[in-house]
Amino acid sequence: MSPKTIFTSVALVIALGSLEKSIVTTPLPIIGEDLGAGQALTWVVTAYLLAATAVLPVYGKLSDIFGRVKMLNISVVLFLLGSVACAMAQDLPTLISARVLQGIGGGGLIALAFTVIADCIPAREVGKYQGYISAVYAASSIAGPLLGGYFAEHLSWRWVFWINLPLGALALWMINTNLKHLSKGRDSRFDWAGAGLLMTITTLLLLLMSPDIMISQASLFAALGISLVLFLIVEKHVSDPIIPARIFRLPGYLISVLLIMCSQLLMFAILVYLPLQMQWQHGMSASDSGLIMMVFMMSITSGAYLGGKRIAKTGLYKSLTVLGFGMSVVAVFLLYKGLTMTVALAFAGLGLGLTLPSLNVVVQNVLPPHDRGIGLSMFGYGREFGGALGVAFCAALFHLKVPVHVGEGSADGLSQFDPGALAEGFNVTYGGLVVVAIVSLLVTIACLKAQPLSSGVAKPKRSYKSE
Repeated sequence: MSPKTIFTSVALVIALGSLEKSIVTTPLPIIGEDLGAGQALTWVVTAYLLAATAVLPVYGKLSDIFGRVKMLNISVVLFLLGSVACAMAQDLPTLISARVLQGIGGGGLIALAFTVIADCIPAREVGKYQGYISAVYAASSIAGPLLGGYFAEHLSWRWVFWINLPLGALALWMINTNLKHLSKGRDSRFDWAGAGLLMTITTLLLLLMSPDIMISQASLFAALGISLVLFLIVEKHVSDPIIPARIFRLPGYLISVLLIMCSQLLMFAILVYLPLQMQWQHGMSASDSGLIMMVFMMSITSGAYLGGKRIAKTGLYKSLTVLGFGMSVVAVFLLYKGLTMTVALAFAGLGLGLTLPSLNVVVQNVLPPHDRGIGLSMFGYGREFGGALGVAFCAALFHLKVPVHVGEGSADGLSQFDPGALAEGFNVTYGGLVVVAIVSLLVTIACLKAQPLSSGVAKPKRSYKSE
């Protein structure tokens, strides 16, 4: 089967994953007003990202054992069930619970889709298909803020979730029609204890970053420490651990995971907090803020497209990563200073877009076939964890200047606060992002090594036994 057919079959899966990340951001204040959420409404975003991040390694490992198609089907079905629950939610706790279910399904969407692509297209050649990937991201990511704002203002914010049903049904049909040959797995026992502990660790880490949690930090730190110790003990005594240590010894793998985490932290911080600033501080409508955020999403798509084409032509990726983080430093500094928002968004989008194909090819290039599922899922884990961490990190910084208890339970969220107080909160937030961008740039220059990219795809052995 041709690579184009393979890609077409997972295109809607990628679209579902990217659409869900952006479509809910612009209607957030309206959702908060309807459900009386106050400042807790950021959990509508955080709950999905947290759940999606926690289950990523589970999907990757299970796809190595049972095959990609089975896990893709499970992922899409759970995502659609969660979407229905979100659309029918009548209060904030129900909506957050439904977002968790949706995230459990959504965690496998993009990660497994990219694993399927890696199974069929060489690292060097995948850049040629970056245009297709970028087109899907463009259609879904640009449509996300626009659809979210339109649905919230003219129909109902619940359509943000109903829209997933027809797209998901079509995705299921294409997966089961064209990808049956990718259903093979290998003979191995799944590390359920390690998977459960890893999900617990992820959840505790994100809860520690949230200012809205009533649990004491001492309790969370204690639980995290116990979970980490148990995880290390379990991983030493299982034949096929959920995260095999050998993948972190692959050249460039670990640094790529850390850098994609930083890239997504910056991306989601801007994607979530800039619309909130435009609506709460500047009084803009959801639709108007969505139109401005189009600049950001279009720039990300353009950067990923241009970066992928450049890698396919030259095989070089480090210089693109350095350029990408360098542009991000300039962009978040402009946001911090409150200068030329549109230019800042264009710079940020182009820069962060360049990092996506650059870091992805490093990971795909070094992973052996038998660890491709878990390896790419851990890369996705870093990406999703970075997004969730970005939202939580910004919330923690923002509330240094805007106390959590102020206006809590207000139907208007933070829109009634003094614009000067809100401005201080957003400035502190963007100042923190400047530091993250600078550190990412320095780490890229110092630690990311250039390697030749493979022009072939190694096939997995079905009978492979773990080391």
